[in-house]
Amino acid sequence: MPAATVAANRDALSVIELFPQDEDWSLQTMRLLAQVAVGGADLFECARTAARIGRTTTDGEVWQQEWSRTAQEVGAAAEAALERGDITTARRAFMRSCSYWRHSEFFLTSADPRREAAYTAGTRNFQRGVELSDGLIERIKVPFEGTTMDGYIVRPDNSGKRRPTVLFLGGADSWAEELYFMGGTEFPARDMNVVMVDTPGRGSSLRFKQLYSRPDYEVPVAAVLDFLERRDDVDTDRLGLAGVSFGGYYAPRAAAFEPRVKAVAAWCGTWSILTDFYEFYPPLQQQLQWLTGSKDDAEARKKLAEFTLDGVADKLSIPVYVMHGTDDIIMDIAGARRFVDALTTKDVTVDIYDGAGSLHCSYDYFSVATARLSDWFRHRLDAVAPTS
Repeated sequence: MPAATVAANRDALSVIELFPQDEDWSLQTMRLLAQVAVGGADLFECARTAARIGRTTTDGEVWQQEWSRTAQEVGAAAEAALERGDITTARRAFMRSCSYWRHSEFFLTSADPRREAAYTAGTRNFQRGVELSDGLIERIKVPFEGTTMDGYIVRPDNSGKRRPTVLFLGGADSWAEELYFMGGTEFPARDMNVVMVDTPGRGSSLRFKQLYSRPDYEVPVAAVLDFLERRDDVDTDRLGLAGVSFGGYYAPRAAAFEPRVKAVAAWCGTWSILTDFYEFYPPLQQQLQWLTGSKDDAEARKKLAEFTLDGVADKLSIPVYVMHGTDDIIMDIAGARRFVDALTTKDVTVDIYDGAGSLHCSYDYFSVATARLSDWFRHRLDAVAPTS
């Protein structure tokens, strides 16, 4: 049982619904709006796009066309700014364009060629932004099983100082690039490095390398940590591991078998991906079939049955942080509670958001949630004696 449980904000739920006609459209757009504070989107660019789509249609073609249009327009503005020599303006616009491309492809099937085209355009623009970051964001390639996993490391400065470092794992549909807007600014602001990598089942590893998701996630995590050990700017005695959404399985699973991890966070707790995610939220079943390399529902169910923290949770002996919302329609909060109840480690922090923050990934309380997550890692990794 946890040593400490935090009862979080119980204010009345207040959200921004640009698409009241469709719950999934609305929720995913709140995900995008949450990133406005850190440059992942612009509120009024989103509002203008939503106005073109309208508040009555549920036509996915209109969704894809209008978000793609915004992505293209903002990308063109970035190019124009770059030609003028306005580097900061260009960098920010390239980053926002990436977010809009990601948003445009969310509801497309994996077989739709527009999904790959949006991914290619979006990541290209993000990488244009990286080139304008004065080296604070660095592209990395992690060797793994005969290929590489693509990603980024973000540092507070270019001093080369050895710092505590958090590996941030995404969920079922996130790109490594999107994770920048979920932690890529918060961790460096607290003098930590953060690493985002397209591990199996995500991003470029899924789309171009057929690296499908796997229950033994400690294997790809170990490859990333091996890579980090060779860097002079990473204090490998102070490594943290965080996972968001489906990553709420990946991170605890890997940490239970990877002794180099000194603190772990599940931003959305879970117990069984099959019951708490796949069966709980059918709209993402096709996505989970794709990321596991399954040909149909039956095969996905068989594979996902292995994605459980049963027999794993009680192996964690390091500090654990679990965050979940009572109105999460994507991942069942019952799984988070079961995970917390199974923990035997002494240092457990739990945020159950009821009211503000109660949506999936606390999109409606994003600034607070990301701050609490990064502060928690700062405190826990500071408690580990730094290397000389």
